[in-house]
Amino acid sequence: MIGLLAALWGAEAWGAPLGASTAALVSVAAAGVQAELQRRAESAQRQPRALDISSPRGRFPLVRHMGDPIAAGVHPAETIEQGGAIDRVPAYVTRDMEPPLHAALRRGGFVLLVGESTAGKTRAAFEAMQLLYPGYHFVAPSIREAVEVLLNDWGAIHRCVVWLDDLERFLGPGGLTTSTLQRLLLPDRQVLVLATMRSHEYDRYRDRAETETSGAAQEFWRQGRAVLRQAQVVHIARRWTHSERERARAMIADPRLGRALAGDERFGVAELLAAGPELVEAWEHAWIPGHHPRGAALVATAVDARRAGYHRPLPAEILQQLHEAYLVRRGGVELRPESFSEALDWALTPTVPAGANSLLLGDTEHGYMAFDYLIDLSVQEAIPEAVWVAVMELAPLHEAYTIAYNAMIAGQFTLAIPAMQSAAQAGIGEAESILWELGAPIRAAEDGLAVARQRVQALRQEFGTDHEETLVAESMVAFFTMRCGRYSEAYRLYEQMVNRAAAILGINHRLVLGIEFGMATCTFSAGAQDEGLSLLETAVRKSAETLGPGNLTVLDRRKAVVQLLAEAGQFEEVLLRLPALEADCAHLSAAHPIAIGVRSVASQLRHHS
Repeated sequence: MIGLLAALWGAEAWGAPLGASTAALVSVAAAGVQAELQRRAESAQRQPRALDISSPRGRFPLVRHMGDPIAAGVHPAETIEQGGAIDRVPAYVTRDMEPPLHAALRRGGFVLLVGESTAGKTRAAFEAMQLLYPGYHFVAPSIREAVEVLLNDWGAIHRCVVWLDDLERFLGPGGLTTSTLQRLLLPDRQVLVLATMRSHEYDRYRDRAETETSGAAQEFWRQGRAVLRQAQVVHIARRWTHSERERARAMIADPRLGRALAGDERFGVAELLAAGPELVEAWEHAWIPGHHPRGAALVATAVDARRAGYHRPLPAEILQQLHEAYLVRRGGVELRPESFSEALDWALTPTVPAGANSLLLGDTEHGYMAFDYLIDLSVQEAIPEAVWVAVMELAPLHEAYTIAYNAMIAGQFTLAIPAMQSAAQAGIGEAESILWELGAPIRAAEDGLAVARQRVQALRQEFGTDHEETLVAESMVAFFTMRCGRYSEAYRLYEQMVNRAAAILGINHRLVLGIEFGMATCTFSAGAQDEGLSLLETAVRKSAETLGPGNLTVLDRRKAVVQLLAEAGQFEEVLLRLPALEADCAHLSAAHPIAIGVRSVASQLRHHS
């Protein structure tokens, strides 16, 4: 931390030889004070930018002073006048899940409230925080990187609630990892991390989602899952229970609640207050020729930007450029689209005259975002390539890596490579590993090895030698050593960690399976091909038994085996394995790296024949 480094530097300065003059000591002290004052000034400048909400002095406000739930992320409802004051938020209705939520909050640590968009999770979290932690400070990082900024600049964070609304925005490199979470939750700090997350995003980190990734791409997914596993998770339902609706009926003074209760019971009360179903109906109706097809296209563009992982406002000029493809896809000029300004006005118009939510939120100066209720609709078309490219270029490096990862999941491997390259250049090790697997490394293996070794040293100091993240980093050192062609050395590195990893993580853990496959690869590549092939077959068989034969990691390892055999000139062995591998990979897209690798081996086999 900067403060600690400044203190150490000062101590070193005062430890100068005793023969130094008093004037020199005073000069050093003055320099140290000046440096500390400069550090504090720079810190004060950074802090407001790192916070979504700050006090008038740019500091952390107290929870009890947080009077506006909308500022914290609660969806506004229809605006009414109550007692001469404008009211955008209905009275809070107690939810049935509050007992487990309050119990989790009293235990402290990391609490995550999961529910669908407009289920009422942010409001429930906000009200519980106000009830149980009024004297704590409210710390809301503005963007992913701000989590690390806050930790580094304000290491003395004490008695505070760290508010992470829409947690997916803060996961990944540069954001909330198990490392930063542990630093936040040091016992002497009295910190509560309170987060919300849409069900769709939470489900992406469930165990079954891991089958969508292979190789180094799984590391990104694994980091997010590791964070979620630290949380006390409380689920909130979209549809309200009978008892919740009865409690709402008791609040007859609020006409908005009355109208929501009178609505279709297929929808939740919070959902209707936010006008979610009305927004969907308006969007679908807008595609009718002569209605608001251009407006619908603008909304579709903004929705897809967020589906891709870009949770920031889109600049107006980018929105204008990208939406034309959506019009063309739906019929182009035959839709009789309105002008751009008319379309924008329509998309920004609230669904009710008093000003509930609109399909698009924002303005020309700051850009536009789609209302989050629209993001998780069940029927969604493929995101156009132009949108992937645009949001990767717009996003900061760490977020561009997340978007590139999402593009890979969507099968857009070629589009993902430029963003992965930028992320790797910025020092994101996961991106560099993925590029090696895609055959597009940004630097020599020796340079990658040096970076991997530095990461191991840092993690050993932070977590110790037996932490899972340290073990993963050690495996990357062995991986890059193998890529350097030093197979015997790489084998020893793998061998030194395999039993330790198995004892800590279990013999069937993915990392252990990967280490065993690495050892087999090194044995084969070092020249002991018969022994190596036997070990490779055993490692693949164990992976298939543990993960399932159709798992992408298993297919990737089978592909690696035939590649090794082809490189060694053992084409008869390739011929024995290739037909079954081709059949099992037939469902993959032509652009999938595994499919490309299999085709490459097949081409080698044809040329040899």
